[in-house]
Amino acid sequence: MPILITGASSGIGAACARHLGQVGKDLILAGRDESRLQAVAKSLPNQPQTLVGDLLTWAEDPDTLPPLPELEGVLWSAGICELSPAQRLSPKVLRRALAVNCEAPLLLLSYLYRKKILADGTQVILLGSSSAREAGPGFAAYAASKGALASSAKVLNQEFAPRQISVTCPEPGTVDTPMTQNLIKLFGGLQGDHEQTMLSPEQLAREICQTFLDKSSE
Repeated sequence: MPILITGASSGIGAACARHLGQVGKDLILAGRDESRLQAVAKSLPNQPQTLVGDLLTWAEDPDTLPPLPELEGVLWSAGICELSPAQRLSPKVLRRALAVNCEAPLLLLSYLYRKKILADGTQVILLGSSSAREAGPGFAAYAASKGALASSAKVLNQEFAPRQISVTCPEPGTVDTPMTQNLIKLFGGLQGDHEQTMLSPEQLAREICQTFLDKSSE
């Protein structure tokens, strides 16, 4: 059975795809940028299936989601970060952060569970952020969305437990992804020592993917 990775065209999702692909895992890669997604897929030995589309669209109407086989695992890496000072926070920015970072994974996981596409014993990892607990100025919308995701993951873990489906939400610090680099360019840097202590996507991928590898060895 394959592992579904969202946000697999770049950053942490792509690093996780490379890590799991190199150890022979069967993968399904999802992303919006077809050319980048195909480039990641072609770099892997097993030539994984790719799903090109908008996760929020699929979440709002799951019947538009391409057919999926039974899954061994889900790694939800897709997400956005739009900064806005609190005094200028708009409904559009807040709603989009909540929709992409929290609503989409919750709605799609609900659908995958109902349809039993999530196999019994599936490992689900929803990639959170330390911003859920501590974030700087401008991160209100992003922090709200990641905090909601972390809280929701705990509830899903309880509700999916009868089928031994585990839902976790690791909360790493700053990771050197294209999204982070865009923020550095926009604002001329990050606060504190975040730039000096950034993890590489590969470092985080090794930690995250070990969950799937440990499960397979049981």
